[in-house]
Amino acid sequence: MAISRRLFTKASLSAGALMTVNPSYSAVESQLIQRHIPSTGETLPIIGVGTNRYGVGDDQNARNTLKEALKKFHELGGTLIDTAPTYGSSELVLSDLINDLDIQKDLFLASKVDSRNLAANITGYQESLARFNTQQFDLMQVHNFKDWRNSLALLKDKKAAGEIRYIGMTTHMPSQYELMEQAIKQQELDFIQVNLSLANQRTSSEQLIPMAADQGVAVLINRPFGGGGVFSKLGKTSLPSWSVEFDCESWGQFLLKYVLSQPGVTATIPGMTKIKHVVDNIKGGTGMMPSAAMRKRQEVFFDNL
Repeated sequence: MAISRRLFTKASLSAGALMTVNPSYSAVESQLIQRHIPSTGETLPIIGVGTNRYGVGDDQNARNTLKEALKKFHELGGTLIDTAPTYGSSELVLSDLINDLDIQKDLFLASKVDSRNLAANITGYQESLARFNTQQFDLMQVHNFKDWRNSLALLKDKKAAGEIRYIGMTTHMPSQYELMEQAIKQQELDFIQVNLSLANQRTSSEQLIPMAADQGVAVLINRPFGGGGVFSKLGKTSLPSWSVEFDCESWGQFLLKYVLSQPGVTATIPGMTKIKHVVDNIKGGTGMMPSAAMRKRQEVFFDNL
């Protein structure tokens, strides 16, 4: 049986660290690091939340769990929320929760256009605005290069009209990295979103992310845990003692800090649907980060498991 994130976090924290996953843990204690968006200088907390598991429909129990997690995320200083129309009912559920909590004014809200048809993207874009009852998105992204030239032209027009503050492109597929590099060089992007993980995808840090940094493009990291099997793999050993050198108290933080310490990375958007996950992940955005030498040590450690 695979080890769940919930059980793994509990097992990997020390008695003292367990106190930090108590829901009373405060935003003051978290000291969540913020980084600049290169195109404007605006700051953004380095831990956001991805919402592809928010598609719970009308399940009230599931909604209540998500609501409590989102409330804690907000209390601990989180602002960046990434969503998409193709995440089932996620946009609808998320908009309801945000409205219930009355926190939209504090958020940095990102969504996507994700159809291969321009007319469908125009409709989808308008529906997203309506769901969140807003006249402006903080960030709108072309998802996985779907009809990307037409889609990006649409977003540029909407940005010029003041309906979007920032525009970007996303991918989680190495086969699209070369295309992303072309887009960074040739298009006026504010953000890219790409996968990076100690567990199974490190190549984006070799050229793609440094190129974005050189071009003044902010970088969001999706899939920082690399997949469900990683916690089962890490469960076969103990957190190394040297992880305290970068203020790491759990395997989740071990993975997040590897990603967040990479030069050029602006923020990451792990999925988190429970309070314990939120608190643990937020801690991953605080304190010391691994040096280049320490990241190499993390790689060797993981590869030798």
